[in-house]
Amino acid sequence: MAGEASLSVAGKTIAVTGGSSGLGLRMVEVLAANGANVISISRAAVPESKHNANILSVIADVTVAADIERAFDEAESWHGTVTVLFNNAGVAEMERAVDTTRDQLRRILDVNVEGAFFVAQEAAKRMIAKGVGGSIINLSSILADAPIKGSAAYAMSKAAVSQMTRSLALEWAACGIRVNALAPGWFPTGLNEEIMDGPARGFLKGKNPMRRLGEPEDIDGAVLMLASDASSYITGTVITIDGGQILQG
Repeated sequence: MAGEASLSVAGKTIAVTGGSSGLGLRMVEVLAANGANVISISRAAVPESKHNANILSVIADVTVAADIERAFDEAESWHGTVTVLFNNAGVAEMERAVDTTRDQLRRILDVNVEGAFFVAQEAAKRMIAKGVGGSIINLSSILADAPIKGSAAYAMSKAAVSQMTRSLALEWAACGIRVNALAPGWFPTGLNEEIMDGPARGFLKGKNPMRRLGEPEDIDGAVLMLASDASSYITGTVITIDGGQILQG
């Protein structure tokens, strides 16, 4: 029988892209509160009110190769090799498919797909070079499987992230690197305020089997599990956190 798996993240060096706001900031907070050394890699700094000794804020753009390399260099100088990565940075834009421009689509794919891929690649290269395993968690969305009108570009990008997760899990399993994804449902954040500030908020809440939208703390359990050794035999999967929203179509 295998030994008991631990949910502890204490002492782990964990990077979170897009960690200065929204769900990324929640990840940074909960991981740091549980003893991890957390590097927020974002285009903005972690708010002063959230600072503590366990958090390092690195200003970087995930679409710039030199920024990615520098961010991981800073993380290693601070607390050694990053062995857990939350690939959370993302952008969204609501636009009808018929009106979506090439620039809009490129921006979404550059950040959500290409940026996520090359951040994951950088993390994996360094884990492999050091001979250590680890955990990479990508951020997908329920829109990858159940899009709404006006979400074509974003939904496409998140579907790509889900497939990327499975592909990387297959390639890197032999290196001891697990790759999974989280697919949040409707969590009010700055990313979707265009929708949440309108009547859609009540509509989405009403369609949810739990009759509520997500709260930041609703991701905590999955975040800690995937960052910890408790998920040591889980790879290539997408965990949906949506209160059953996807069941309603």
